[in-house]
Amino acid sequence: MRYSAFLLIGMILVSTACEKYLETDSPSAFTDLYIFSSEGDTRKALNSVYQSFANSSYDQRLSTFFSCNTDLENGHVHAGTDNTRRDLWSYRATSTNTEILDTWNNCYLGINRANEVIEGIRNSNLYKENNRQVIHMLGEAMAIRAYKYFLLQFYWGDVPFTTTPTKAGDEFYLPRTDRDTILAHMISDLIGIEPEMFWADQLPEGIERISRDFVIGMIARLSLYRGGYALRQDGTMRRADDWRDYYTLANTYAKKLIDMKQRTLDPDFQQMFMNQCQYITTTNMDVIWEVPYLLGVNSDIGWDLGLKVDGGNHDWGTGNNFINFPPNYLYTFDTTDTRLPVSNAFYYYDEDLVQQPVNWVIFISTHKWSRTWVPNPLGETSAKGTGINFPVLRYADVLLMLAESENELEGPNATAQEALKEVRQRAFPSEYWPEKVDAYISEKSGSREEFFEAIVDERAWEFGGECIRKFDLVRWNLLGEKIVEAQTTLKQYAEDSQIDDGPTSHLADELYYRRKSDGTLEFYNRFARRPDVVPPLKDVPNIGDNPDGYETVGWLSGLWDEGTALPVDYMDIQWSGYTDPTGQAPVPYILPIHQSIINSSRGVLDNNGYLLTF
Repeated sequence: MRYSAFLLIGMILVSTACEKYLETDSPSAFTDLYIFSSEGDTRKALNSVYQSFANSSYDQRLSTFFSCNTDLENGHVHAGTDNTRRDLWSYRATSTNTEILDTWNNCYLGINRANEVIEGIRNSNLYKENNRQVIHMLGEAMAIRAYKYFLLQFYWGDVPFTTTPTKAGDEFYLPRTDRDTILAHMISDLIGIEPEMFWADQLPEGIERISRDFVIGMIARLSLYRGGYALRQDGTMRRADDWRDYYTLANTYAKKLIDMKQRTLDPDFQQMFMNQCQYITTTNMDVIWEVPYLLGVNSDIGWDLGLKVDGGNHDWGTGNNFINFPPNYLYTFDTTDTRLPVSNAFYYYDEDLVQQPVNWVIFISTHKWSRTWVPNPLGETSAKGTGINFPVLRYADVLLMLAESENELEGPNATAQEALKEVRQRAFPSEYWPEKVDAYISEKSGSREEFFEAIVDERAWEFGGECIRKFDLVRWNLLGEKIVEAQTTLKQYAEDSQIDDGPTSHLADELYYRRKSDGTLEFYNRFARRPDVVPPLKDVPNIGDNPDGYETVGWLSGLWDEGTALPVDYMDIQWSGYTDPTGQAPVPYILPIHQSIINSSRGVLDNNGYLLTF
């Protein structure tokens, strides 16, 4: 049975969140002594912690929606504000935004449940008897708590912090705690517990359950964020003075996982994601932990993220795909990189489940996931609840964290180069390795700065659509620069689509496509470049001519407004809350605390600072 099924049948021990973000009802009619007296009941308590992922606050907002808009993942924004997710995407959120309250509460619900389990286990006889199963569960609860606090501090900056469960008589109104303090505490917790945990291949649930592999990898990830830049309450982007200590820690733990646990990257990049759609899990390969979901119950993957599928006259339901890539991402790829077609889909399925070309160039969806790949049709009226797991940490990430931290500490030495090489070797067919792997890495290893730029690019190519780009750009202090770079590039595409001698005029202003006998689409200029020779066109010059010829659909020409003779306003609207044309000013990515939380905090909390201007 998939671990997601256990999350449903496990006894719920903690009530839902109350209006006060740190207040919770009594967890159970049973005493902690009873609940944590057996492995089975302890597992049920732990399941309630995992269940904090099984709702739209996480599987729609925190895992995907909140990560937009960057130079990669983008949600489509309206010109005016509407107090929904679109204002988060454009960096214009206010304290009454409809998306933030439940998400904040869900994080603290998960944290409080984790605190209850941690306290219950530590006070139990099983823990005192060194029961390995229970000690591993302690590590799982600590890891989930650390992950929840990681998300909270990233999106809200300094936040209320507690490591004890709330009880009657507690002070529920806690002030903000510095994000560096929170991350340092979480890292210390994980360092202490990871040696006592099981590897994923020792767990019957494998990568659907938090393992020692994941905790070691998360220590590396949290350490890079602790050592990275963040927007502070005074409106500046800076990192702590001890940042180098945390880069060293990240380096140590990335090496530890690589050295202690032999694993390989999945040889087929596409198949790794198809496995998630087909409910297949593997251990000791790329995916280290993926949030477990249950078919028909939860997961928005394949609905809000993945190949677009219009609902209609078929049994696969609706995949709206709210998150897309602008074309600047596509054109950064080498055309021999096998990740290019996996990350960029030129087509979608219409209401008859027939492939159609993307009808606007800004609607390039990721091809990593598709609801049409699940083993059985989800149903004509289906939408959410695809049951497709979402990857939180992959081995490729650990390799690139090692390469990055090694370069920062020691320069682009052999260790850094070998880690980057392993990721690129999976990305390119072996016949291209001499040029695309060996020569490329040698060229990029001339200086620490050049190698860092290679890491910035590689993480974009490897993780596009997995919604971690904003996290990376913030810790590198590159979010503003990359937003402006995307805007400038897209406007250049628009202008050059109208001429023949611009710097990007070699890129396609339209795509040429035709339908093959099996109904799928074939693109003549499949890498979206202008062809040297225009292919025979269907029904040209006369209706009925060239019945097997190609049809056309607008591409970069769609970025040009014929009416105004200017680039379309998409480039200005998408990131409208960020107005510095140089890209050097901090981006106001920190979200406000919801006004209802502020109002009920008895003056303890406010939304002062963080460049919030509402």
